[in-house]
Amino acid sequence: MGFPRLNLSRRQWIQTVTGMTCGIAGGLTVQSLVVTPQSLSQTHLHIGTTALPDEKALRIVQLSDLHLRDIGALETMLLESVKAAKPDVILLTGDAISHKNGLHPLSEFLGKLPPTTHRIAIMGNWEYKAGLTSSSFQKYLRTFDFQLLVNESCQLEYASKILKITGFDDLLGGQLHPIRSDKSTVHVDEHLVLAHCPATRDIVYKLSPVPPSLILSGHTHGGQIAPGGFPLYTPPGSGDYVSGWYRDYGPPLYVSRGIGTSLLPLRIGSLPELVILDWE
Repeated sequence: MGFPRLNLSRRQWIQTVTGMTCGIAGGLTVQSLVVTPQSLSQTHLHIGTTALPDEKALRIVQLSDLHLRDIGALETMLLESVKAAKPDVILLTGDAISHKNGLHPLSEFLGKLPPTTHRIAIMGNWEYKAGLTSSSFQKYLRTFDFQLLVNESCQLEYASKILKITGFDDLLGGQLHPIRSDKSTVHVDEHLVLAHCPATRDIVYKLSPVPPSLILSGHTHGGQIAPGGFPLYTPPGSGDYVSGWYRDYGPPLYVSRGIGTSLLPLRIGSLPELVILDWE
């Protein structure tokens, strides 16, 4: 389902939000402007058929758009929630940092994540803006046992099934290339696609020989400034997608609102979101 939103440029968005913030500061509580980014919502998704009684679902945690600057109350809450979820797989779906100096708090954050069997990441547009390349970020992530997927796939086995995970390069900052068909990996039970920008959904059939069972994206922050649930602006690469489920046509897509903020350090009407997915 799409959300109505104003057609604003980035500069117009900043000017509008700044003016709105000043104009309604007396009417809005401090909680709306400050506490909202320090609040965390959890979304639980269930994918696939019901697992047999003796089979355990694969638990996946999606962390998107961290935009880490430091380890504050929100990040501490997030780490505690991830540990409590006891995931088998942790996914970083882009924009972990906003600037290169964000690598220091990111190292601290990644070092505090709970042990998992698989850790997978993709590039976002802000990694590229920070001056990172896929090769330099891949080298960095290996220290924390993360595998960076850039127009490539890996396979996981769970409950006697095979889950193929494909990670695409960022639609804005990177270079998207079709995934080559590999005869040894054609037979898979499920296919999870990771694409930072949700607009990648519109061209995914041109990129992957195996149809996706699900696409996980981020990038939009749910509009970040969305009073009453109506985003004033969504960044290029969002397409017609803002947050939540899109199953009206094409492959199922879930767009996370992410954790952090960009451009302005506040959220209105768009809580930070931790996505916990049970693949059965």
